[in-house]
Amino acid sequence: MMNAKFLTPDELIRLGFAEIGENVLVHETVVLVGVGKMRLGSNVRIDPYCVISAGEDVTIGSNIHIAAHVLLSGQAGITVHDFGGISHGAKLLSTSDDFTAGVLTGPTVPADFRNVIAAPIVIGRHAVIGANSVVMPGTQVNDGAMVGALSLARGTLEAWKVHAGAPARVVGVRDEQAVLRAEAILRERRVE
Repeated sequence: MMNAKFLTPDELIRLGFAEIGENVLVHETVVLVGVGKMRLGSNVRIDPYCVISAGEDVTIGSNIHIAAHVLLSGQAGITVHDFGGISHGAKLLSTSDDFTAGVLTGPTVPADFRNVIAAPIVIGRHAVIGANSVVMPGTQVNDGAMVGALSLARGTLEAWKVHAGAPARVVGVRDEQAVLRAEAILRERRVE
């Protein structure tokens, strides 16, 4: 297979993560900035061509899949709780320039000429961010919430609801009990 190499456990340890669990797969093309501020749980897979930048702590729980071409810009911090998922091409931005403030934008401009909005992002247990969606600074995606593909998420998203659109709004409901039963069965299998 061409270009299908994931880093070995020894290679991951040498990178200097703040914390790393077991059964972690990070593709060799993933760009990691600020590894010392990153925590990865167990059973994590990060697919090719992702960029994860940690200005503040970036915490990725256990049983997490981050699909290809995802950006986690964690300058103000990002937490993804257990069983969360981030689909292909999604962007989680914990900082963003304020384009309405009559200031300059971009990292090449001195800070006193910019107005940067910065707030941590939290993705709850069993929450999923759909393909090519954007999650803005300060967003709380509560447990079990889903963000549909091509959506813009900001603010607080209701637990166990499906949100879609730009801006994202509630368009459906997830079956919380079925998801939690499946998690319990998985845990039982892993204990046996």
